[in-house]
Amino acid sequence: MKKSLIALAVASAVSAPAFAATSNVDIYGVLNLSVNYVDPDVLTQDTSMSVTSTASRIGFKGAEDLGGGLKAIWQIESGFNADEQSGTLANRNSFVGLSGGWGTVLAGNHDTPMKMLGRLVDNFGDTLGDSRNLLGATGNTGLTAFDLRTKNTIAYVSPNWSGLTATLAYVADWNATPAAGIDNNDYDAYSVNAVYTNGPFMLGAAYEDHASAVANSDADMWRIVGGFTIGGFKLGALYEDMSGDNVAYNRDGFGFFGTYTMGAWAFKANYMSVNESDVVGGSDGADQYTLGVDYNLSKRTVVYGYYADVSNDDI
Repeated sequence: MKKSLIALAVASAVSAPAFAATSNVDIYGVLNLSVNYVDPDVLTQDTSMSVTSTASRIGFKGAEDLGGGLKAIWQIESGFNADEQSGTLANRNSFVGLSGGWGTVLAGNHDTPMKMLGRLVDNFGDTLGDSRNLLGATGNTGLTAFDLRTKNTIAYVSPNWSGLTATLAYVADWNATPAAGIDNNDYDAYSVNAVYTNGPFMLGAAYEDHASAVANSDADMWRIVGGFTIGGFKLGALYEDMSGDNVAYNRDGFGFFGTYTMGAWAFKANYMSVNESDVVGGSDGADQYTLGVDYNLSKRTVVYGYYADVSNDDI
């Protein structure tokens, strides 16, 4: 099955100065609305046009100086659908923590280090051309399995050690909807990443492991990314390998990402591919390429358009 997606959109970052009574609070957000035309290329499905709010959000964050170089930090970030007037409080990265010269420790709802690493190279993130359409997803169902924002998360973010940074997270309960009668505490996970940056070069790696209370459902994945910037060109690559007791997790994939910036214009392209999993009788590999262009009206407002094509193997 092939699927084509075309989108024209406006995205705008918004911020506001804090008011006097809460001078240590920053208000920020993003409005990302697109008009999408989708052709599923399937006889039983019609083409469709829709207005979509993708990763639109509003957030509040602050810090308090505790002395001795130590700060208390907090953030409450909520996603909403501007096209449908709906949303959920604190459903995005929301946490409380401590920060100092030794790094940052936080607890709450947060992106895993695995997901954070993938975001470094994805040049169509938070659009219909997002790399998470294929990468980090299980075979057969195509559901996101490793690019997660997890609740019950305790994380440590290191300072920058001569270009090297690391993030470690333990998740006491990663499963949002556990099976009936099963203790949530049996769904724990850990995720780590390390990123080294030196001038135009970037190299990173991550590993994540999920434990499950359901028999034969443990899974893990490792991922490496690389990036290079020269002049107006920014290039990136990603490779990942997933495995688990469930054969749908046994697959690998890769992606290439490129952006050329010229003044207010940014021309972008990517190509991604995932191999078949070990699902018996299935052919669940897939490929995606995306072409697009951004035009920056200002530092905070961008108009963009893109075309994406997804080719799925027959299942």
